[in-house]
Amino acid sequence: MATVENVLSSVFSTIPELHSGQLGVLAGVVVGLLYWHGYRQSSLVLLAAFYLLALGIVPASARGLTVVQSKPWYFCSFLVLTSLTAMSTAAAWARLSLSTRPRSLPDGRKDV
Repeated sequence: MATVENVLSSVFSTIPELHSGQLGVLAGVVVGLLYWHGYRQSSLVLLAAFYLLALGIVPASARGLTVVQSKPWYFCSFLVLTSLTAMSTAAAWARLSLSTRPRSLPDGRKDV
């Protein structure tokens, strides 16, 4: 029987890879929450900043980024996956909430 330890050890070979992926999910959730609450441009700027920081293109103190910059593949993939999931959920939610509103006719009556 597969345990959580066996599954995680088959996907992530080291602890920094696991933590890098977890930080990517957390950063993606932050970007998604910003997007969900209407800060569309700010969330995309933050997504790009996180991505560039992880790749080491934007200079930053290496003290906090050593885990992420050691294995940027995991951080970036989980960051993008989580962010896109949150953004598409927000877009679908907005579309569904618009389609479920009752429509009013020109003379003020509601369409039933």
